[in-house]
Amino acid sequence: MAMNFFRPERYQGARKRRSYFEGWYFKQVSADGSAAWSFIPGIAHDRDGKSGAFVQALDGSSGKAYWFPYPASAFESAADRFEIAVGESRFSLAGATVRLGSGPDRIEADLAFESPVRFPSTIARPGIMGPFAYVPFMECYHGLVSMDHRLEGEIRQGGMKVTMDGGRGYIEKDWGRSMPSSWIWSQTNSFGTQGDSFMLSVARIPWLGRSFTGFLCVLYAGGRLLRFATYTGHELRELRADAKSAFVEIAGRGSIVRFRAGRDRAGTLAAPVAGAMNRRISEALDARVSVEYQEGGRVSWSGESVRAGLEIAGDPAELLS
Repeated sequence: MAMNFFRPERYQGARKRRSYFEGWYFKQVSADGSAAWSFIPGIAHDRDGKSGAFVQALDGSSGKAYWFPYPASAFESAADRFEIAVGESRFSLAGATVRLGSGPDRIEADLAFESPVRFPSTIARPGIMGPFAYVPFMECYHGLVSMDHRLEGEIRQGGMKVTMDGGRGYIEKDWGRSMPSSWIWSQTNSFGTQGDSFMLSVARIPWLGRSFTGFLCVLYAGGRLLRFATYTGHELRELRADAKSAFVEIAGRGSIVRFRAGRDRAGTLAAPVAGAMNRRISEALDARVSVEYQEGGRVSWSGESVRAGLEIAGDPAELLS
């Protein structure tokens, strides 16, 4: 179990039985950008000890979301590597085999992941949480598994088949008791330059009876992995958001990140509260995003995407308090 702490992509909850959830997020976008799907396998235990596994699926082209519940016994995880299974579906860093539902809504996928860009984990910074990974009693922990990888394979649903050959994929995860009360999250690796990837999360974080707004932001561009976070000496200088759009500016250490996003339609996903998957949030996979990175007073990278993931949950005004 100690080794798993420094491998946040692995299952962290083997000894948890109450008020606990753990879920992985796999996002796929086709090479031409015409199709996007996300798959979210996980397991949850409510405060009374009632447990269940699940897989959620989101079709970015239609905005339709799917919920597939399973008994907790249908969840499996490898002890020495990142590999999980829920029912007939299996997920790892090498690929995903998806078999969900039946009839006209049955979803199948056979995907291979090539050349994943792993997020580094060290003793000082075990993953994207940095030193906050060591802080006890936090409501939710976050892990970034693959910033970008090439896809091979296909997704089939309702008699339709979508090729994912040459597309781009992304993997992250969350675990803990509950998702934050409010947050903004966005991710895309569908920029003009293949391989460039961006992730942003701003959330209201409760801890020991108080709360604060924390943020995580990662840009992978031109082979450089840059992180901007509460623990890196950067600050959240500006934030504006409503239910469908957001602007965030992060500054510090001679650099500035400006993020703009907007979405139209969205699918409804389940999110945990004290381990019970009874909260509802909206996520889009076809959000419009622009990102600008300044270094030393000059714009050193910028990108736009129309195939971005975007969630704006809770009350955005809470993030400003």
